Amino acid sequence: MNIPIKNNLKMVINKRFKKNHRGFSLPELIIVLLIISILVVLALPQVISSRRLFRFAGIQRQITSTLVDVRQEAMTQRTPLTFRYDNVNKNIVIYGGSYGAPGDSKNRKTELTDSGLEKDDLVYNRPGGAPSSALADTSNMTPLTGGTVDVTFQPDGSVIDASNNPVNNALFFYHKKYAGDSAFAVSILGAGGRVKVWRYSKGIKAYVE
Repeated sequence: MNIPIKNNLKMVINKRFKKNHRGFSLPELIIVLLIISILVVLALPQVISSRRLFRFAGIQRQITSTLVDVRQEAMTQRTPLTFRYDNVNKNIVIYGGSYGAPGDSKNRKTELTDSGLEKDDLVYNRPGGAPSSALADTSNMTPLTGGTVDVTFQPDGSVIDASNNPVNNALFFYHKKYAGDSAFAVSILGAGGRVKVWRYSKGIKAYVE
């Protein structure tokens, strides 16, 4: 009497097991793929935006490290060296000392938009809504002259004006498509040539070190 009961129980268990472990039907598979496609489409713009901002962050690091290097090189060579930002070609040119006069083949050049960024993406200015006041270290945006900004480091590491007085400089940049999220500034204090990085905070509408 127990054998039929056991057999029936096994049959019920096997049916449920097979039912619970059957594969997806075609409609179910289509629905799953549709959901995945929607998620990918929604996430793709954010992924692209993050990649562009990551690449743009490389420009800030490049500018900062080059300014520090030029200051150190001016002190090592014991001669004035100039860091030039060219807003037309979106590159950095170093001249003076062993790098020769402006336009010399010995000039050291660094392209800022060779990592997937378009030249129009890099804007020299403050983003809309940002204050035009000086940074906390009293430096303010150095205006372009003929499409360029020159910062000349002296043999002692300082930056001076035509009257031999220390002069502060500040370079402001942002990404054209992500202005508020990408804006930053790099300041150079004339007295000692110290280089500082500032990031724009949309929350407080100010540049913070």
